[in-house]
Amino acid sequence: MQDLSGKTALITGGSKGIGLKTAEALAREGVNVAITARNEDTLKEALQTLNQYKVSTIAVRGDVSNKIEADEIVSSVIEEFGKIDILINNAGIMGGGSFFDDNEDMFRQMIDVNVFGMYYVMKAALPHMQDKQSGDVVNIASVSGLRASATSALYSASKHAVIGLTEGVMREVRKDNIRVSYLTPSAVLTREPSLDPETMTHPEDIADIIVNNLKIHPRTFVKNSEMWATNPREID
Repeated sequence: MQDLSGKTALITGGSKGIGLKTAEALAREGVNVAITARNEDTLKEALQTLNQYKVSTIAVRGDVSNKIEADEIVSSVIEEFGKIDILINNAGIMGGGSFFDDNEDMFRQMIDVNVFGMYYVMKAALPHMQDKQSGDVVNIASVSGLRASATSALYSASKHAVIGLTEGVMREVRKDNIRVSYLTPSAVLTREPSLDPETMTHPEDIADIIVNNLKIHPRTFVKNSEMWATNPREID
């Protein structure tokens, strides 16, 4: 297992949920952390949480679905830390409902954030990793990207795209010693639950998997991790 201390990570959607828990888990490993999100207030709160760790942390407000802002986010991190060793593409939005609902705007927004956001940030960050011939990219997909349900067609389409994008980029940059992988979590406790919270997967569980995968020796990587709650149950 490799030591992650001294590395620098950029985490999109890093102000709450999986993103923030991953930022905390990496900070505990000695990784300097940059988080980004669209909401200034939640970013400030998240940065206060991260400041308890003995690493350098910054928060950069920005919308990854906007190419100019995505470029500026990456440039800000490079300017502050001089490098990006780890990129966690976590920013994403969900949406559901019947395919026949009036949901074209929602679908476009999911494609913009879930797919183009990831595309823009990777386009900006990967050349820096190529220059130093090393790096890790972890893209957060979803089990919905593997198997759709009757009410998840549009969300699933966006996450299918994430998986395809990740697979193709992974094969293109392996020669540069860059590991590109994706996670496909199922139901994660990030909002008001319909299941017993103690039987669901928690954001910190996902963070643990991310950190453990990153610590594997650089010569090897886990391409995809699919996470399930062991025994989810309805609220009594």
